Amino acid sequence: MVLSDEAEEPLVLPTTSYPPSSPRSKRRPTTNWFTTSRRRIVIYIGGAALVIFILHQAFGRRWTTSDPAWGMPPGPESAYGGPVVAGNQANPTDDCRPALGYPTIQEVTETWPLDRLQHMVDETKGYYARDYSLWLGWNNIRYIIEAGLLQAGLLNRTLIVPSFVYARQCEFGLDVCAAFVEMVNRGDAIGWDEWRQWPIEKQMGWKIPIGMMIDLNHLRETHAVVTMAEYLRLRGLSPDLEKGNGQWSDDTYKLHSRAIPNNRWDPSGVVRVEQQRSPFVLDESNPDSLAAFEARDRVKEKIEEMMQGHSQNVLDWEFVQQAIRSFGLDDDDIKIELFLRAGGFEVLHTYQGARGFDLIKSVVTPIKQVARMSEVHGIIDDFGSWTDEVVHLEGEVHLYRKPGNLRFTSVANLQFFTRTVLYNLRSLPEVSALADRVDQRMKERTDGRMWSAAHVRRGDFVTYGWTENSLEKHIEIVKKKLSRAPSVWNDIRNGQQAHTFDIPDAHLNPAMFEGQIPQNDDPFYIATDERDPAALDYIRSQGGVLIMDLLKPEDRNIVGWPLLITDILALAEQHVMARAAFFNGYAASSVAGGVLNLRAVNGWDPRTTNVE
Repeated sequence: MVLSDEAEEPLVLPTTSYPPSSPRSKRRPTTNWFTTSRRRIVIYIGGAALVIFILHQAFGRRWTTSDPAWGMPPGPESAYGGPVVAGNQANPTDDCRPALGYPTIQEVTETWPLDRLQHMVDETKGYYARDYSLWLGWNNIRYIIEAGLLQAGLLNRTLIVPSFVYARQCEFGLDVCAAFVEMVNRGDAIGWDEWRQWPIEKQMGWKIPIGMMIDLNHLRETHAVVTMAEYLRLRGLSPDLEKGNGQWSDDTYKLHSRAIPNNRWDPSGVVRVEQQRSPFVLDESNPDSLAAFEARDRVKEKIEEMMQGHSQNVLDWEFVQQAIRSFGLDDDDIKIELFLRAGGFEVLHTYQGARGFDLIKSVVTPIKQVARMSEVHGIIDDFGSWTDEVVHLEGEVHLYRKPGNLRFTSVANLQFFTRTVLYNLRSLPEVSALADRVDQRMKERTDGRMWSAAHVRRGDFVTYGWTENSLEKHIEIVKKKLSRAPSVWNDIRNGQQAHTFDIPDAHLNPAMFEGQIPQNDDPFYIATDERDPAALDYIRSQGGVLIMDLLKPEDRNIVGWPLLITDILALAEQHVMARAAFFNGYAASSVAGGVLNLRAVNGWDPRTTNVE
C-alpha cells in the first residue's frame, strides 16, 4: 500500500488487520560446620533444591506468553480454528493461583502456526529488519520496536523483532533466577567487553522471550510482526541461528537484504519524515494564496535568519508563529502554514521532549515544527518502491531522535503512530492486573485516599552524575515535588476544569471526580533501582513505600516467577505508577516516558504528572 500523493487528501498509514483465530557460576557456603567437602556439597545442593522448591511454590504459576517458542507443545484446535495452549492444569487445587476474591487470569497462550504467519507476511510486500541495540534496557528496546512498527507500516512490510531481550538483574540469587530462565554472560552474548571488569555476578543476564514483555497476539491484530525465530522457521532455518546482539546478518540468515545505509537515514541536511507533500501551488482565485505568494521572499528571508545556529534544521512552531505575525497574520495556523509553504518551508508534526532532549520518547504531547522543504525526505518517497524481500535499516538511529525516529507531514499519520504506541503495543494483561492489586494495597496504606508516586533512579545515574549523589538529598527533592499533589488536586476539584492529554480516543479517569485526594502526610510510592538495604530503610523512614512492602504471595501469583527478574518487576512498577493520582519522574530516564504514556491512556489530567 502507498500513501496518497495528493496534498489535499489526508495521508493515512497503510494497515493490515489480522482477525485472531482464538481468544485472547555457583558459590559454595564457607561455613566450617562439616569436616568433609562431600558433606558440604550434599548439604549445599540439598539446601539450594529446597530454596528453589519453595520459590517455585510461591512463584510457580505458569507464565503465559504470546511467543510460541516459549509455550507448551501445541494443543488441540480451538473452536476458533487456531491451536491454543492451555496452562498447567495437572492439579486443579494448585495453591499457585490468586487468592479467592480476586479474578484469575485466563491461562491460554495462542501459538501461531507457520501457515498463519505466512499468510500474514503474504499480505505485505516483504520484511523490514532493524539492528536492535539489545545492550540497552527494556524501555529503549521498546522505543526501537515502536519506531520499527511505524516504519514497517509505512513501507507495507512485516516487521522482524528480536525473539528475546536481556534482563540485567535478579531480585534473588543468580541460581534462583537461573532455575526459571536461561542465564547468559551479557558480554559473551552481545560481543562486548564493556562489562568484563565487573564482578562476574554483575556480568550475567537473563534471556527473556519477547512475548513476556509485549502482547504479540494483541499487536498482530493491527500490525504485521514476526519474531526472528519465526522468520527463521518460515525460511526453513534453525531458530538457533538468531544473533545474540540483535543485529541483522545476511551471512548468518543466508539472504541478501537491501540495506538502508545508516548515513542515509537522517544525515546533516536531511529531516526524515513519513512522506513528502506536494510543493506550494499558487491558486489565483484564493486571496490568501495570492498574499502568501507575494510575501514568499520576505518569509524565506525571515525564517532563514531564524534557522541560523540550529543544528537540527528545525524550528519550534511557537517562535515561527510569532515571527510570521509580523506579516499581518493573526493566530490562524492555516494561513501561517500557507505563507510558510509558499516561502519554501514545511510544517512538521512530532512530539514534545523534556528538558530539551528526546530521551523519554513520550507520544502524549504533540507539537509542530518547521523545516526547509528541500531538506524534508520521506521514507515512502525514498524506499517505498523497493521490492526486495528484506529491507534492512542499518545501525543505530534511536538515540536523540524523536519518537518513531522521524517526523510527520500528516496529522493522521502522527495519530496512527500515537495509537500504535498507546493501544497496540502493550504489556500482557497479567502486568496490568498486578498493578491494579498494588493500587488497592497503596490505598490501604492511605486510608482509602488516592496516592502519589515517584521514580527514584539511582545506580548508573549516580555514577554518571545525572542525579543527586546523596540519597538523602534526592529523597528530599522528591518529597518536595510530591508535596504539590494536594494543591494540584484542590485546583482541579475547585473549578479548574479537568482535561486529558492530547491523544486519540482520550477519556477522563473517573477518579478525577470521585477519589479522595492525596494528603502531604500520606505514605507515597517509590519505584527505584536502589537495592542497598540501608538505603531502602531510609526511603521507608521518609514515608516511602516500596513494591516489596506491598506484594503478598497471592499478588505475586498473578504474574508468577517472572517477578523474580528485576526488569519485569520494573515493567510492572511502570503500570503501578500509571495508577497514582500524582507522579513525579525524571526527564533523563526512559522509565518516565513509559509511565507518561500509560498515564495518558489511564485518563489522568496532565497537571497530575510532573516530569522534569
